[in-house]
Amino acid sequence: TMPLALGIALLYALLTPSLSEPKDAVLRLNKGVLSDAFTGSLRQGNALQGALGEVPLGSGRGLLGNGGLLGGGGLLGVLGEGGLLSTVQGLTGLRIVELTLPRVSLRLLPGIGVHLDLYTRVALNAKSLLGLLDIAVEVNITSRVRLTMDGTGCPRLVTERCDTLLGGIKVRLLRGLVPVVDNLLASVLSRLLPSLLCPVVDIALGLVNDQLGLVNSLVPLGLLGSIQYTVSSLPLVTGQFLEVDLNTVVGRAAGGLVDYPLGKPEAVPTPPQVPVPPLPPMADTSSSQLGLSVNFLSSVLSVLQQEGALDMDISTGMFPELPPLTTSTLGALVPAVFEAYPEPRELLLKIAVPEAPVVALKKNKGVIQLTATAEVVVIHPDDVQRSLCLLNINASLLAQFSVKDNKLKISVSLENADLSLVSSSVGNFDVSLLEMLVGQIFNVAFLPAMNSVLGAGVPLPRLLNINFTNADIDIIDVSARAVPR
Repeated sequence: TMPLALGIALLYALLTPSLSEPKDAVLRLNKGVLSDAFTGSLRQGNALQGALGEVPLGSGRGLLGNGGLLGGGGLLGVLGEGGLLSTVQGLTGLRIVELTLPRVSLRLLPGIGVHLDLYTRVALNAKSLLGLLDIAVEVNITSRVRLTMDGTGCPRLVTERCDTLLGGIKVRLLRGLVPVVDNLLASVLSRLLPSLLCPVVDIALGLVNDQLGLVNSLVPLGLLGSIQYTVSSLPLVTGQFLEVDLNTVVGRAAGGLVDYPLGKPEAVPTPPQVPVPPLPPMADTSSSQLGLSVNFLSSVLSVLQQEGALDMDISTGMFPELPPLTTSTLGALVPAVFEAYPEPRELLLKIAVPEAPVVALKKNKGVIQLTATAEVVVIHPDDVQRSLCLLNINASLLAQFSVKDNKLKISVSLENADLSLVSSSVGNFDVSLLEMLVGQIFNVAFLPAMNSVLGAGVPLPRLLNINFTNADIDIIDVSARAVPR
């Protein structure tokens, strides 16, 4: 498997609005991540050798197999028995025995793609009139690669030019280990090895392109919905990093799917769009950087709200830390309740979140504005339920962000809450009398349940096996202004 990129991954949860193109996430990778991806693809020895065997050269046979360039009937036909050199030196049975793992050097080409240098060594052996020969050829493969997008909207690296430069070509007699330099052999290898080795670049690019294609993905959001990540435009290449802009669509689990190209989930209504501008400068010590917009976070919370995952019913005894939910408990705070129900009856508290929570991000601080209703229901004999009162709760929740298992984890705590009375069967009363009890219910019951839902995590985009687990998270201030239209 490809080694994970080293360095610090920064996650910017949100940035100030601007007139930039709409996008929900921005992902940056430095050249080290790309270089690791190429090296990792070349380490897949079996896949590489299998692919080499299928490269059409001349007869259309494989590269290393029978009929290939260096197999029987290939280069052997040129250099072997009856070939060019056999008449001079009696060289026969030329075979490739090793193609060492190339050493990769990568440089970003702003606005274009990458410049690749691959340093490798090809080892061959053969028989001659003087005995067994051991041939070692040092090769530098240089390639100019352009970053494009294919028909499905996936980033794709395409070779524009490939050249090879042969270094030392050494021929050694195994018997006696006497170095031999054969200019004629060097001339033949100089002509034939480039067509052998340039396909190595294409094979490595193909494996890397397979990984790049995974960024366009449809991933589950627990059991409640799904997230579609798609590349929104041709990625930007600078001298320091590759920047990929992503669109996200968060859909409900029951939403219909439209094939484009992986299935587009049903869109969920969200607050007004707030665009994301360019990320702050990427630190030299960082291998990657991820920015997530308030639109994306709001869409996730909207799905949870739409699915009713934030709603809950609380009855007496469910939470031992809470006082008994009875008319007696409520009557001790609100005299009108005691007058209406002198005999204690159990209560049922129905908490619902009727609209999507609103995310606001300030410097080093995340805030979620949540509007909830709390209906207090009296349980009469024969389980008959009658509404006692209905409260509106406007709560401000402090949000903490972390990353684990490449998922964004959110946990919330109560900052403050404002209560208002919507209706009551016992007449108007001062709802401030219930603030302490409502605060207890939020801290003991509602918020732990909400944190349990949020704790499932939001899957982050995957590109070249980057894992943002334990990433540093910076929250940047944002205005709540909507996008000008």
